[in-house]
Amino acid sequence: MADNSYGYIVVNVRTANGALPVEKAIVTIKNSAGELLAVFFTDRNGNTPKLQVLAPPIENSESPGQIGPAYYSYNIDTDKEGFNSVRNIGAPVYPGITSIQPVELIPLSEGSSAYPNDTISYTENIPPNL
Repeated sequence: MADNSYGYIVVNVRTANGALPVEKAIVTIKNSAGELLAVFFTDRNGNTPKLQVLAPPIENSESPGQIGPAYYSYNIDTDKEGFNSVRNIGAPVYPGITSIQPVELIPLSEGSSAYPNDTISYTENIPPNL
């Protein structure tokens, strides 16, 4: 079995049902053990820089029955004043792949001044119930 390989994470932060990018949102990326890996501000297109992270060996995802996970999970917190915070739990990263994590920020209701504020959480690695 090969050594660990790498995958990549780019976070794309938008609002208004994806119509508008959110510049200068704070994006914090942690591994599944809660260790801080990076803190970024989004650019004018709402994107973070590409972050290289550990991923399992490619062999884990090439054939059924392999021992070990096909992907590693990462937790992503996104904050911006005037918006509800968003937490993405278990965002999957596969070896050799750039995972683009979309984040939709929802503005706080008018007159609300709470910051930090309520957090909207999404669990990313639970398979859909089809």
